[in-house]
Amino acid sequence: MDSMEQPGLSPFQVYTVSQLTSRIRETLYRQFRDVLVEGEVSNLKLYPSGHLYFTLKDNAASLKAVMFNFRGRYPENFVKDGAAIICKGRVDVYDKRGEYRLLVDEFEVRGLGLLQMQFELLKEKLYKEGLFDTARKRPLPVLPRKVGVVTSPAGAAVRDMLKVILGKFDNMSVLIYPVRVQGEGAALEIVEAIAYLNRQREVDVIIVGRGGGSLEDLASFNDEAVARAIHASKIPIVSGVGHEIDFTIADFVADARALTPTAAADMVVPDKQELLALLAGFEEKLRNTMRKKLESSKLQLYQGFVELKEKKDLFAKHRIYVDELSASLLHAATDLLEDRRVRLAGLAQRLADLNPDNILRRGYSITTRKDTGEVLFDANQAEPSEAVRVRLFKGGLDCIVTDIVKS
Repeated sequence: MDSMEQPGLSPFQVYTVSQLTSRIRETLYRQFRDVLVEGEVSNLKLYPSGHLYFTLKDNAASLKAVMFNFRGRYPENFVKDGAAIICKGRVDVYDKRGEYRLLVDEFEVRGLGLLQMQFELLKEKLYKEGLFDTARKRPLPVLPRKVGVVTSPAGAAVRDMLKVILGKFDNMSVLIYPVRVQGEGAALEIVEAIAYLNRQREVDVIIVGRGGGSLEDLASFNDEAVARAIHASKIPIVSGVGHEIDFTIADFVADARALTPTAAADMVVPDKQELLALLAGFEEKLRNTMRKKLESSKLQLYQGFVELKEKKDLFAKHRIYVDELSASLLHAATDLLEDRRVRLAGLAQRLADLNPDNILRRGYSITTRKDTGEVLFDANQAEPSEAVRVRLFKGGLDCIVTDIVKS
């Protein structure tokens, strides 16, 4: 009797295990080839091959899952047991065990949005490349000749930075490179600004910054191209982005990170009055040192003469020795004094070069609002009929704006 005709068996097709498994796989693939599944991670295991195996579960069921080449796409500690995630992938059947499982193409940790995930991935990538190494970070200049600022000219951040810089060093030269700090194309403008300042070599330090905002607002400072531009800069860069709690990729790559744009301005510019007081202290210390040195030399010479007289043996060689010793001490003292004088003169000349009166002497002027004293850097800041004050080398002019000429 044929097996299909035995009592108790239905007259249906008989499948081998492999055939049935193949049919199930085909059915599942057609129905669930692009699905989103939410659940809690457990039994997480990352193999040396880089593949990640885990179980996705909820209160009522569990599902085996695997992501191939996980290590090449995500940081190793990106997900942990107990994390709630959303997976995108397809359902497949593992023939050897007769199990169905989820083949994950990508996933997102709940509460960790796309921008945050991209931030973490880029951070891990650049860290492994060595862009965050402290050994490559350059020291900031003690007294920069000119400060470069890469930021939006319309934001409050640039006004705050200028207020701090000029408040600490009233004749510090500042070069502002205006850029957009958010939105499409902003990252490219920041990259171009850093490249331009490096080509011109006019500034000794660069501040890259903006005020606070959401993760979306700060996206330009989490851009890989901006990070690589900061890393490639030959000029030291200070990152002053957002508020104290904000961290960006630019912060990690920059030579120094300031908590805010204002803090960045405070970081790069010394206090002029403190510097002058320090120089005065150095000068006084130098004078005291030279005076003590000369007094000591005189005492040594006197003691030498006394010893020679006591011996009553003042031959010619002793006179030559004394003359040589005296000349040597005098020469050394003169050289030391001249060296200190030259260094002080150099510092004094540098301060004089930064004096705004010397700039005004060459025909330049400074325009301010008459009522507030705010310095005008751009003709667009003025309003028709507004009262302004023009400071010249000798005296000044009170003027009324009759026309605005745009550059």
